[in-house]
Amino acid sequence: MEKHEKTTFKTVCTRSRALAVIAVVLCINLCLSFVNPFRKTNIQELPHDHSWLSWTTRDFAGQQQASDIVFLGSSLLLHPLCQLDAHYLKRPMDYVDHHRQNYTEDKVKEKFGTKSPLCFTFAMPGSLISDDWIIMDSLLKGERKPKIVVLGISVRDFIDNKVRCPGATPTFKYLSKLIDLDSILDLALPNLTDRTDYAIGKVAYLWGVKPGVQTYLSEKVRSITPAIGYKGKRFTDEELEKLLTVDINSELERGMLVEPPDREREFEDNTAEYSARYKTRHENLFKLEKTFFEKLLVTAEEHNIRLVVINMPLTSLNVKLMPPGLYDEYLDTVRGLTEKHGFLFANFNDDTKFPSSLFYDTAHMNSSGGKRFVDAVIELISQDKICTTRLSNDTASGIANSGIIK
Repeated sequence: MEKHEKTTFKTVCTRSRALAVIAVVLCINLCLSFVNPFRKTNIQELPHDHSWLSWTTRDFAGQQQASDIVFLGSSLLLHPLCQLDAHYLKRPMDYVDHHRQNYTEDKVKEKFGTKSPLCFTFAMPGSLISDDWIIMDSLLKGERKPKIVVLGISVRDFIDNKVRCPGATPTFKYLSKLIDLDSILDLALPNLTDRTDYAIGKVAYLWGVKPGVQTYLSEKVRSITPAIGYKGKRFTDEELEKLLTVDINSELERGMLVEPPDREREFEDNTAEYSARYKTRHENLFKLEKTFFEKLLVTAEEHNIRLVVINMPLTSLNVKLMPPGLYDEYLDTVRGLTEKHGFLFANFNDDTKFPSSLFYDTAHMNSSGGKRFVDAVIELISQDKICTTRLSNDTASGIANSGIIK
């Protein structure tokens, strides 16, 4: 066989193999589209990817009654609430398992006479307003609809310079399987790259279920690691400093982050981290998140949830890091929209009530700050007739089908 003929033969064979592989992939894609092993229709079928959100969602689905109060927000809420309960109950608190707020439940019982209150936190590290919205829209409804949602927000939730767009966060990606994303594509995925990835996933089944496949393989690895002596690891000090961000590894295992019951965290200067978050006004994201904030207010109305919006305490040093004029614009926007929709708004960012001694860095309160925060929230809602009526009227019912969120 001549050289030219050999080259032609190899080219034909190579192309044939490539076409055969493509044909096999297309066939598998078609079959799986019918079989659909990673269906994305309800909460029970979401993959347990050992993330902050999947642990929280599993715990939420396992509760036997609807919540009286659900906390939404970022790490500005998450950490002080967990630290508060560690000190209150005098035992270590593992973030994997601790989502009910014991101190808050006792305060609700004391203040409103509720027999067995359930107060739950869906606060997530690095949560944006769009994340708060999708949690409310996809989970806080039906039989598990809470009486009250306390939403703790701050400027970073609107303009984080390390976030491309709302649909790029771990929380939004995870819960987008439960909503009609097509109707909000312009808001969630305004970037061409993200929109292209989503479009490919719509027609290419294997592409669209990458997270499910990755989770399945991760579970297989976890199932064999005990046999070879792997015991996991705790977060390093550097990782702990970044727990407020959305770009860290979202994976969480037992023992990685445990709050001690007998000491406060030492103060750390995190101005460099927040300087990066506040680098610019991030006008594109700011505009999108303001839209999501109003969508959240409308969703609360539709679900008949009493919403209490709290402007979270910060140190004056943290506020000074923000672009000029941004804080006032943010505050006017959230106050105006909240009051327009008839919900409760309160500004807790007051150095006289929340001094720097109640913080473990420039933005996050310690357990003492958490206690003062909860006390202030309980006092605030006790002055609201709707909140008082809902909490005093002890009508919390059990969930008919345990673990089922409709």
